[in-house]
Amino acid sequence: MRRVKRKFIKINDVYVEITRIILALFLFTISMFLSKSMFQPRKTYSLVLNGNTSVDVSIKNDYTDAGFKFLENNKKIEANELKINVKNDVDTNNLGQYAYTYEVIYKNTTYTAKRIVNVVDNIPPVIKTDMQQVELFSCQKDGKLNIEYSAEDNYDGVITDKVKEKIDANKVILSVVDSSGNETTKEIPIVETEEPSPKISLNGREIVYVKQNETYIEEGAIAFDACENKIDDEVKIEGSVDTTKVGTYEIKYSVTSGTKTSVKTRTVIVYDGIINNPISPNRDKVVYLTFDDGPGRYTEELLDILKKYNVKATFFVTNQFKAYVPLIKREHDEGHSIAIHTLTHKWSVYDSVETYIKDFNDMNNIVEQYTGSKTNLFRFPGGSSNTISRGHSKGVVSAIANEMTKRGYVYFDWNVDSNDAAGANSSQIYSNVTTGISKRHESVVLMHDIKRSTIDVIEDIIVYGLNNGYTFDTLNVSSPTVHHHINN
Repeated sequence: MRRVKRKFIKINDVYVEITRIILALFLFTISMFLSKSMFQPRKTYSLVLNGNTSVDVSIKNDYTDAGFKFLENNKKIEANELKINVKNDVDTNNLGQYAYTYEVIYKNTTYTAKRIVNVVDNIPPVIKTDMQQVELFSCQKDGKLNIEYSAEDNYDGVITDKVKEKIDANKVILSVVDSSGNETTKEIPIVETEEPSPKISLNGREIVYVKQNETYIEEGAIAFDACENKIDDEVKIEGSVDTTKVGTYEIKYSVTSGTKTSVKTRTVIVYDGIINNPISPNRDKVVYLTFDDGPGRYTEELLDILKKYNVKATFFVTNQFKAYVPLIKREHDEGHSIAIHTLTHKWSVYDSVETYIKDFNDMNNIVEQYTGSKTNLFRFPGGSSNTISRGHSKGVVSAIANEMTKRGYVYFDWNVDSNDAAGANSSQIYSNVTTGISKRHESVVLMHDIKRSTIDVIEDIIVYGLNNGYTFDTLNVSSPTVHHHINN
């Protein structure tokens, strides 16, 4: 019995050992499986924007997004393996907050990332002036200085009227703030200098015609000192006019401020009342007076003068000064030619052929409203030779001229320039016109009925023309067009 028991114990130990080994192998296998599962990296995907998630861009500047990266466990996946959609509502012409969104589809899963784009006005305005210093004169008791400057902003445009002037001990500080709060300042040193001569200008014309035995009315002159203070009372008048005797008289006007004196002279011509026009009609000496940019505040006065001498002219009209536009009817009713200049006289009419024609048609509708019919005559703003149109559209004037000609319209330039638009005074205008027409058989004269200096001298020009045998006429489709060379 003892031997059997001992044998049983040995067999049992073997079973226990085998079981332990099997269990150990099982546990080892489990641990290896778990170890492999735990240490095997899990795949993760991410859509990452390059740069900041919120950026600012200056208004009217181009915006280019910085892009993105698509990562698998921090390893970049090339774009050709992805399906990419971009949603972009960024408008850099308008202030505001916009979104630039990327949508990436990879392995049937969609990932999105959005960048906020803030279109801001962060550029300060610019103050421009050619003045290197500001002169201080003795007459400037109130501290008012004569400063010429302008201010422009990239978003607000011209903001000269918003410029503030501050006078310091030895400098002028100009400052301006745009609508976005950007501020610019500019300093100009103040220096004391010799006071310039006062300014004097005549009331009325520099050349006056008075019929014999009629009354000469003295209109006087106006004057300002260097600080723009009015000093009319200090003007001295020398000379007299005897209207009983035909002849030429001179009236001298002078004003003194400080140590400086300025002088102006008016010529008064007393004539016998006879306007000599030896050739009637004289088609060898024809003058076409043309007036651009009106009707304006001086147009009615001009019409009175033309009516006085029964002279007809051509008006290239606009809609710039709406209160005076009804004068188109009077121009037409009194026998003057009506032609189109432009609706607004803005250079943007040269943005395209379509823009120009729309402007032209809109103005022609107004002409029809006051005259009962449309006109087929026109003049380009700036003339057909203008170059400012190049900044709006290349070749646009040539294209407009061709299209308008096809439609049966006729455009006119000029061969005598009064130069009133460039600031010529009445005496210069008289000289420019009379000299110009004396060199030609047919003269198309450019003037502007919105210029005071032109109105002040037009009667003298008419009297000169009539006394020298010129015929005044209106433009029509068969008149000389005196076209300039088109530069655009």
